[in-house]
Amino acid sequence: MSKTVVVIGILLIALQPYQPCWAQSANISRLRSKILARQQHPGYLKDTAYVELLDSLAFSYFRISVDSLIFYSDKALELATQIGYARGQSISLRHKGNAYFELGDYSKMLLYYQDALRVAEKENDSLLMAKAMYNIGNNAYHVIGRNEDARNIIKKASDIFQIRKDSLAWYMAITVIGSLWANDKKYEEALSCFNRALQVATALKDRYAIVIVNDQIGKLYQAEGRFKEALASLLQAWDYFSNTDDMTRQSQCASEVADVYIQLKNYPMALKYASISLQKAQAVKSKPHILNAVNELAATYEALGDTRYALKYFKLLKQASDSVANETMRKKTEQLEARYEFEKKEALLNAAQEKKDALNKSIVQKKELQIFIALLLILLLSLLVLLLIRSRAIKQKNNLILETKNEEIERQALLLLKNNQEKDNMFSIISHDLKVPLHSLKVILQLLGENYQEKENIEKILEELRRDVNYSSDLVNNLLFWASSQFRGSSVMPVIFSVHQVITDALQIFIKQAEAKGIKLKHELTAEEITVWADMNMIQVIIRNLVSNAIKFCNTGNTITVSVSTSNAVVTISVADNGIGIPPETLEKLNQGQMVSTFGTADEKGIGLGLRLCYELAKLNNGLLTVESKPGEGSIFYLALPCKPL
Repeated sequence: MSKTVVVIGILLIALQPYQPCWAQSANISRLRSKILARQQHPGYLKDTAYVELLDSLAFSYFRISVDSLIFYSDKALELATQIGYARGQSISLRHKGNAYFELGDYSKMLLYYQDALRVAEKENDSLLMAKAMYNIGNNAYHVIGRNEDARNIIKKASDIFQIRKDSLAWYMAITVIGSLWANDKKYEEALSCFNRALQVATALKDRYAIVIVNDQIGKLYQAEGRFKEALASLLQAWDYFSNTDDMTRQSQCASEVADVYIQLKNYPMALKYASISLQKAQAVKSKPHILNAVNELAATYEALGDTRYALKYFKLLKQASDSVANETMRKKTEQLEARYEFEKKEALLNAAQEKKDALNKSIVQKKELQIFIALLLILLLSLLVLLLIRSRAIKQKNNLILETKNEEIERQALLLLKNNQEKDNMFSIISHDLKVPLHSLKVILQLLGENYQEKENIEKILEELRRDVNYSSDLVNNLLFWASSQFRGSSVMPVIFSVHQVITDALQIFIKQAEAKGIKLKHELTAEEITVWADMNMIQVIIRNLVSNAIKFCNTGNTITVSVSTSNAVVTISVADNGIGIPPETLEKLNQGQMVSTFGTADEKGIGLGLRLCYELAKLNNGLLTVESKPGEGSIFYLALPCKPL
């Protein structure tokens, strides 16, 4: 990935709207004409637009003539300083930093970038600050090998570009961050940055920007060993640059394509592009690119078994390597010198900042003391006022507490009275309803003992007694469960369990009772195991009561269907019947939680305790019990429960 970083460092050196060198050259004559026209106006030397034209002309010489770049940025800086034009000063200083980057004088480069940032901060211009931070991160921190610092400062610049809607600068910053991640072999993070940069470039409809980021993606795929994907991206870059006069880029792109073809073992195509790369590199006298091309040619001929040409290019490779090694050593020395100068200047800046912070701290402490004395006086005066109103506030607070407690006592008393009345009424009904079947049992036992009745009459009496006993059993079970919850408090112990087993167990209990009445019991359970989070015993009580209630209000030939469905982490159990249904006035009372005493289709008795208990148990399990019914068409009870802990 070293080639990736070098390319990014060269292409994104200046934070201005970039373009190919041939386009920059075309701008020079146009900008010169504008400058000559502006010089015809009186006072042009104090015109900020004139300074900006000089800066634009300076940038047009970037990568064309470093002397002209320095000359025009110096003139722009001089005029901007004379007229106090901070924006022009910051831009000119960055251009000078770019020039010294080209010259390899990293110490001066850093000095001008930092001056540009200082001017931007003084002017409080966030966009200028972002551009200076970008240059420091990309060209200073990166050059001395501080990649993490480079990413951090460029990320700050990137955020500002996004806020200020400078899409091109934002694209460039994201691309550089991606290249820095790639340089550290963090390919996933790098690809994320490149894809985001590609989206921005596509939105800008900037073909050059799209080609550059696709080229980076291609090299990233190549590093990951995804050679076919890499080839597709790199060929796009080659198609673009092969139609320009930028032979440096042509040599680089051809070399990248050749390298991928070598990996794919397509040696004829590798020879073609490596030869093109060498030809272009020799034309621009680029030693690193010559080295890459010769290396690829030597490797390809060796793979083909052509020892004569392989030996030829290996000899050339040795010559080029020696030359590049010397150049690399020179650059390494410059890099170390730049790092030393940078860290020395950074230490001086930190020391100056510490002195400044100490002075500011002293000033702040004096002001804080003055503020403290003033606040103390205010506090003493306020304390006198607070002492006067404190007693009144306490009295008002106590009165409010007493009123609240009285209201709560009255509310609790009314609730207790209501509950006691409800319980008295319930026990009155229960005592009456239990007395009847017990009296019937006493009579039938007496008759059986006296052998007084005929067998047919005895069977009728026994049938009626059976209904009474079933009713009484259900009543006693519900009563005991309800009384337990009222006297000891309802202790819910939720677990995750299968509703299929609970439903089948409940239906098994009522098979004979339903058959005796000529009612069909069935369930519609899927093969999928459905579970709920609730107290299993309580849910069993609810389902038994709902099924028993459905049997009570069905006629011979009716059907009761139990089904289960799930939606959005909620399990709904439905008990549907096509019995006699519930009258609207009775349905309204049920929805209000009232107990309603009714008789079933076979004169089965009921006081409504079972449904009342079902509503309470559903609520305790974070569930909801609802009912839909039409007289003469039947009823559907829905029990909604959570399928997992809340």
